[in-house]
Amino acid sequence: MLTVQEFVQNISEDFKKVFPEVRVEDRFIRLGTEVTHVELPINSMYKEYQVTDYESIKKLYIKISKEILNQYKFKVDYNNVYPLLKSREFGKGEKDLGFYREQAFADIDIFYASDIGEVFRFILNSDDVDFDKMKKAAWENLNKMANPLVKLDKTLDVFCLKYSTDYNSTLLLSTALQNQIHKKIGKDYLFAIPSSTTLIVARYRPEYISIIKSLMAIDTDTNRISDKVYQYKNGIFDIASV
Repeated sequence: MLTVQEFVQNISEDFKKVFPEVRVEDRFIRLGTEVTHVELPINSMYKEYQVTDYESIKKLYIKISKEILNQYKFKVDYNNVYPLLKSREFGKGEKDLGFYREQAFADIDIFYASDIGEVFRFILNSDDVDFDKMKKAAWENLNKMANPLVKLDKTLDVFCLKYSTDYNSTLLLSTALQNQIHKKIGKDYLFAIPSSTTLIVARYRPEYISIIKSLMAIDTDTNRISDKVYQYKNGIFDIASV
């Protein structure tokens, strides 16, 4: 059986025989054309490979990716589109992928993506979509999600989300989670978004900044977003200062 590294190397080389753009990034293999891009989750593919075989997994994900990438005009499924917080550098590099983005915080942008089962398809500036309608649907869909805030330690007013999902960071901006924060912590609080699956929220106390930074340092999710600690106060989000 192939190791994870061998699996990623082999399948990315096979993808290059089919797709014009193939890049391994963090937890995903990104496939693309000039029209669209998809991200294939390495962990999910590898787990499926362990219970089937390499050729079957390769053919399956080539088929899934072709069905998405071969769409000349992407049609948004408004029932499955969501906002996602990502690093401002996400999607840039040698070639800007042209993702539709809006500024969220000092070093974080809001992106929008269709959740297509095992992959996210990010909305592009060039897509033929009604952006106002798409954004409205995305936030409505996010606000339907529920994830309770729980204390990390009984002696500290430091919280995280109970369940780990790829939407945890973005849930910060949902109405439901804002209501939880205001009820449990108040309207002056600290927060950090080190990765997509991790959100840390705490009552505003200067000594909590170093605690949050320590928690960020041990976050194992490689899909990094920001190393900043933020403060919310009087309706404004800004980088926290000691």
